Amino acid sequence: MNLNIINRGQKSFSPRSRMVLGIDLGGKIRRGSIILQGPIVVSGGTTSGTAVGDGGPLNLIQHVYIRATPDAGSRYVGGNLVDADSRDLITNAIWQRSGKKYINLRGGTLGGGAAATYQVYLEIPIYWADASQKNGVATALNTDPGSYKSLQLELLTGDLAACFPGNDRTVDWSGLLVQWKDDRVALGYDTLELFQENHRLQIPATNKRMLDPAMPQDGSFMSWQFTSEVNTALALGDTLLNRVVIDGTTIKFDCFADDIRQAMIDDEWLDPSQDGTGMHLVDFTDGVVQANSVPAATFNSYLDVNNVSGANLDTISVFTRRVFAPAPAKAA
Repeated sequence: MNLNIINRGQKSFSPRSRMVLGIDLGGKIRRGSIILQGPIVVSGGTTSGTAVGDGGPLNLIQHVYIRATPDAGSRYVGGNLVDADSRDLITNAIWQRSGKKYINLRGGTLGGGAAATYQVYLEIPIYWADASQKNGVATALNTDPGSYKSLQLELLTGDLAACFPGNDRTVDWSGLLVQWKDDRVALGYDTLELFQENHRLQIPATNKRMLDPAMPQDGSFMSWQFTSEVNTALALGDTLLNRVVIDGTTIKFDCFADDIRQAMIDDEWLDPSQDGTGMHLVDFTDGVVQANSVPAATFNSYLDVNNVSGANLDTISVFTRRVFAPAPAKAA
């Protein structure tokens, strides 16, 4: 297994824009990393604003796409392999990082928007290989010849007001870089095609059997991650999700929110010393994705939810990881 770990390219950060970086082909990618690195100089103004969600610097990256264009004759379908908010990717990383949450390696959250110079090293990891699987590289991203013609990273970026609404200060972004780093291995076989996506489920009213119409209907699920965000400040809270029910031909699941949280600790997804407020993970695979992932077309599900803040002000962000097997090879 040849190992290849390289920081492959960078661009100057551009606020409130779409930034695009190409991703080189060759090898199986176990993990990719979007990195914000460098100084952010905040000056002037009189109002720092109020943090929304995780504030800065995480909200400088609003949404992440990785688009794959299949090669001619490829056995993979391609499309948006990653289509997710940065917050969901950071939360998903908790389950891979010994149950702990990390954001800015340099520490701090941009001083709550106050005037100063801040050093940033933020890594938003994207895990294709899964440390919980007995064959961790079964879902590594296949970029070998014949799989994809191109891979492209697209980022929707924010600015200081996206981190701290109401902020009126001036920002010098000239030293801040966006980088792409990845970790690849050489494998002599095809891997499963993994899609990592999130959608936001607004809660119009308290509902014991709320359906999720945006849940994907094809492929096979490895896991569901629910992040409960209370009101427009997106504060994490345990007051929204009460229960998850799944009923299908290959799965029977009916657990309350505390059952799920306890299982996260028992299965070592979450370090019990860490604050898991607002985060619930349902893992389907039990370490064997090929045998235990759940076909999306074979079940029905609903959520028992509360409406705390008023109609459509509370949100559950649903992050899913699902796989497709490559199409069968054509006979010679």
